[in-house]
Amino acid sequence: MWGIKKVIIGIFLVWSSVTFSQLIAVDVHLDTKHQIDGISTFDRKKFINIHATLSDQGWQGEDGKLEYILNDLDVYLGRDNGSMGWFMNQSKESEEQPGFVEPTHIVNQGAFYREQRYGVQMADKHKYDYRLDLVVGGQEHPFWIGETTKPFKGNPGWDIGGAKASGDFMGRYLKNFYRNTNEPIIKGMPRPKYIEIMNEPLYELVTTGDHQPIEIFKFHNAAAEGIRANFNDVMIGGYTTAFPVFEENNFQRWHNRMKLFYDTSGEHMDFISVHLYDFNKHHYNNGKAFHGPINHKGSRVEATLDMMEHYSYLKFGKVKPFMISEYGGRDHSLEWRSWSAERDWQFVKSISPLMLSFMQRPQTILKSIPFIVTKAEWGRKKVPYSWRLLRQAKEDGSRKGKKGEKWVFTELVKFYELWSDVNGTRVKTETSNLDILVDTYVEENSAYIILSNLKMQDQNIDLNLLGMSNNIIKSITAKHLYGDEDGPILEHNKFNPKKDKAFVLGAEATAILKYTFVKPIKTTKTITETKYHATTYLQEIEKGKAIHFNFENVPNATESKAVLRFGIGRDHGKSLHPTVTINGVALKVPNNYRGDDQSLRDRFFGLLEVDVPKGILKQKNTVSVIFPDAGGHVSSAILQVFSQ
Repeated sequence: MWGIKKVIIGIFLVWSSVTFSQLIAVDVHLDTKHQIDGISTFDRKKFINIHATLSDQGWQGEDGKLEYILNDLDVYLGRDNGSMGWFMNQSKESEEQPGFVEPTHIVNQGAFYREQRYGVQMADKHKYDYRLDLVVGGQEHPFWIGETTKPFKGNPGWDIGGAKASGDFMGRYLKNFYRNTNEPIIKGMPRPKYIEIMNEPLYELVTTGDHQPIEIFKFHNAAAEGIRANFNDVMIGGYTTAFPVFEENNFQRWHNRMKLFYDTSGEHMDFISVHLYDFNKHHYNNGKAFHGPINHKGSRVEATLDMMEHYSYLKFGKVKPFMISEYGGRDHSLEWRSWSAERDWQFVKSISPLMLSFMQRPQTILKSIPFIVTKAEWGRKKVPYSWRLLRQAKEDGSRKGKKGEKWVFTELVKFYELWSDVNGTRVKTETSNLDILVDTYVEENSAYIILSNLKMQDQNIDLNLLGMSNNIIKSITAKHLYGDEDGPILEHNKFNPKKDKAFVLGAEATAILKYTFVKPIKTTKTITETKYHATTYLQEIEKGKAIHFNFENVPNATESKAVLRFGIGRDHGKSLHPTVTINGVALKVPNNYRGDDQSLRDRFFGLLEVDVPKGILKQKNTVSVIFPDAGGHVSSAILQVFSQ
């Protein structure tokens, strides 16, 4: 059905007897805490989110499901991208300042919403307030220049007076529609921490419109000024780009869009918003149909975020944090059709591997929110909206009548069920194959080992637990989310690794193995990860000519191991295997990189990772990169240093 046929002897998840040459080694150092910029714990509020808020209409009549998602599965509410625009459409124009909202009206409207709509009518939801950690956002309609408000029931609207007027409304909305932290719950919903000025504006206004990016970026600056004039206790960001393709036209896309945004608006923004999607199985681009994966997961998402980090550091002396306010997987051949479990698998299989990349950046990611909404009846057309947590039972053809009208979970809930237990302190992990993403967290006497497979074939994993300090394993259970012809399957199993050599990780699957020990796990060592950015970025590749990158002020260098991370953007067929030296010492350059070869894209854009053994680094370091052929660029160069 998807070109992926799974053949596993016995039950689907097993410990299998295989030859050593087939094994991918994964080492887990239980006694060694992995710390990045002082952060070593798994922040569920940052990573385990749903694209919803408490006031969503989709929760009405679904109290049991709301309780299950938020409390049983430990999920946070992450984004509201519709309410602010709706209230703008209902607002009144100021008589004294035409084009701007009437201040008294928005104060009164906000008070009613806070104290009546939320405070009284939604009193049963107050117990979930601690689950709110919201980013709110605007849309082109009604906030873009030249827009007219469209009030409910067709009442006459008014012309919005441009970017500053839109920002003025946004600031007043944040100030008046949410309660202060010192006020009782009955006074309204907690304030959002973040605001995105506009959602994916370049697609409609530039790609399919007649505007230029600079217009949108200047709009962001003026809107941010309007917000801060009325309310300053919020982080402001943009430009909420959809599907970044920095390498297009030999990186002109980067210059014309994201770099221009950093240059024009970076100083006005507290964070940079990005949407990242895999296009699984089937994709349309410029009217052409492509069959096969066009992914961000793997080396591409790493190169994308590294390039942004590197330029931000060079521009501002620090990395502007990221808001990943939408991400997941898509299949254009199944979108806007009736619901199917197959479509849910095409979405859900991308969430964990993308999130594992985000989890490697806890110091720069503010939040990551998979695009999973509740019922999304606002998006129903000929068929219901595609990316939903809930569907009607009749949508799979098994129910009719009143039973068919009942709302049930889609298969997307399995992402939250897979990750429901993970908590604790991150510990050191290593893998012998970059196509297996690995992370581990320990809490009291439990260790959660996370494995995600970027390959479209099953992989045999040899798990080696180190630093156990004579602690005894009491039990091992595994949750394994994989796909077959019927859609995503979440298996729960118990294992005995003494009998077998490997854990079989399914094609594009993610597994979380819980090891329970007799005694609490002790982390007696610490490994500290720090990134250093080269003094230059985006260097053109010439045949046989060395590209030099300098890294300065690296403390305790001689005692540290490191990884050189190079973003590479080149035409297909060009070499991805350069000669690399650091301080005159030749390094071993791997032939592998994370994920697929991006053959269905116009060019390869991904990350090359080169190990630097201990004893080679200095306080000041010079790196030389030489390719055997010309064309393309090294987009970023970052030194990832591990000190212990």
